[in-house]
Amino acid sequence: MLFPHTISRRLRFSPASNTDQTEFQRAILRTGIESIRPSVRPPTGTPNQRNAAFLVTHRSSGDILGFGTLHGLDPAGHIRAGVYLDPERARLGVGSEAIYLSINYAFAMFDIDKVLAQTTEATFGSVGLNPQNSKAKGILRDFLYFRGRHWDLYGFEIERSEWEKFVDADLDDVLGPGESWRAAPARPAGSS
Repeated sequence: MLFPHTISRRLRFSPASNTDQTEFQRAILRTGIESIRPSVRPPTGTPNQRNAAFLVTHRSSGDILGFGTLHGLDPAGHIRAGVYLDPERARLGVGSEAIYLSINYAFAMFDIDKVLAQTTEATFGSVGLNPQNSKAKGILRDFLYFRGRHWDLYGFEIERSEWEKFVDADLDDVLGPGESWRAAPARPAGSS
């Protein structure tokens, strides 16, 4: 069983609210991860419906770095994850840490089999990817236009069984010393 961690070594996820919507849309446009049409509001119950939304803050400074979302939960047991960090504020490795927290939260909180994500090469550097080694499940060539050019859209997915193996083998240092993806954090009394 996985624990729905919202705190890692450097990051804290806290619930986002409707008052954060304008800043959230700005963050999406700054990151280049997804394109949005602000004038179009999807009806309730569509794949764009948010199932969880988080403010992503840096633990030591308290700076808001961006947002994380889980959205589009479907009957097939899939959910989409999105991490939208301000490229000016996010340091190397912080993007990966936010993605790991998002994926783990999805598998811990929802009865799902797969987490899906999409991005462009505009964000690859912030999460340690490049187009040659991306392990994308699919690529839509020249799919999005922003920042004055066309961008390929890369699709990624991870199944629950893959994630369970991954957290047991490779992610020990993300949460901090002595912490486990399968247990509640061991925080000293009085700490936040």
